[in-house]
Amino acid sequence: MKAKFAVLGVLAAGLVTSGSGIAAAQAEAVQSAPRTVPLVRYFDGLKHYVTSGARPGVKYREEGRVPILTSPVPGTRAIYGCLAGHAPRDQFLSADAGCENSVSGAKGNTLLRREGFLYKTPGPGRRALYRCYVPHTKSHFVSVRSDCESKPPTSKVNAEFVLGYFPYSGR
Repeated sequence: MKAKFAVLGVLAAGLVTSGSGIAAAQAEAVQSAPRTVPLVRYFDGLKHYVTSGARPGVKYREEGRVPILTSPVPGTRAIYGCLAGHAPRDQFLSADAGCENSVSGAKGNTLLRREGFLYKTPGPGRRALYRCYVPHTKSHFVSVRSDCESKPPTSKVNAEFVLGYFPYSGR
């Protein structure tokens, strides 16, 4: 069974008469609310690819999506898309703009793009996003599940760490 993600966090302004004070307050709330874009998880049958950008190729099908902030707000950090230097087509997300090249054993990782921003800490209206790794296919992906959707003994998936927290309305 695949984990389902939902696109969350869409604000809609109500109809009010102009000059009523309520209209100005609603307009300010809409302008100050952090904007999001979908962070989409794709899979081509062997490798995953997670991005807020374009689909990586026609063979990749969408598996799910979560919202990611488009600009920094207090308490957030940038998330980057990287390509691993040690494994063909292993794209992964990192909070390190250097794509973790300073980590022991990591060499030749390439920065692809800044994907967006996630909150650093849990809080009301936030949900954890886990970075996961499938060792036998050398493929990273993200999941909202702490077990990274692992189904032993048929599939071994490692939950590496919480990448960050995305805005979540609970719907």
